[in-house]
Amino acid sequence: MYTMGVDVGSASSKVVILKDGKDVVAAEVVQVGTGSSGPQRALEQAYKVSGLTREDISYLVVTGYGRFAFEGADKQISEISCHAKGIYHLIPTARTIIDIGGQDAKAIRLDSKGGIRQFFMNDKCAAGTGRFLEVMSRVLETTLDQMADLDAQATDTAPISSTCTVFAESEVISQLSNGVSRNNIIKGVHLSVASRACGLAY
Repeated sequence: MYTMGVDVGSASSKVVILKDGKDVVAAEVVQVGTGSSGPQRALEQAYKVSGLTREDISYLVVTGYGRFAFEGADKQISEISCHAKGIYHLIPTARTIIDIGGQDAKAIRLDSKGGIRQFFMNDKCAAGTGRFLEVMSRVLETTLDQMADLDAQATDTAPISSTCTVFAESEVISQLSNGVSRNNIIKGVHLSVASRACGLAY
């Protein structure tokens, strides 16, 4: 039996196909999300890789920011519920989940059976989200993939005090103009995101 999960996020689209609920047949990611061609492209890639068609899929669940715009799913589930079920399946002892998405960040607390005890969400501002990191990577002329390596090369932390993405962008530009190391700025950017995530969790 083949089942499919589709995650239509704000910044990317993901599709996974499982055989008998455990063997991964296809796992595809397209770096554009809801309102774009991303979900359809991710589907097409997954079907191509697996050699399957929609008729072969016994059950399809969709989640994510753009789940309500997706047609043809057997069920829609919120990303918070999906996080809880997925993490409990992978790591039953986990009690806290932090999700940094494209346009929001979430902290979810689980009970001993994987049930959701409570959750907090930052969806009012891009600071502390994937969008914030994308803006910073553009200003710093690097990629998201390279930022971790550059952070590891930092000799100090250049603090980012602004909580607004627009003001933080100006702050980073000012630091670059003053000759502050790009690596140190990236370390400060990461610390800023981590601090906001921890603020949701505690």
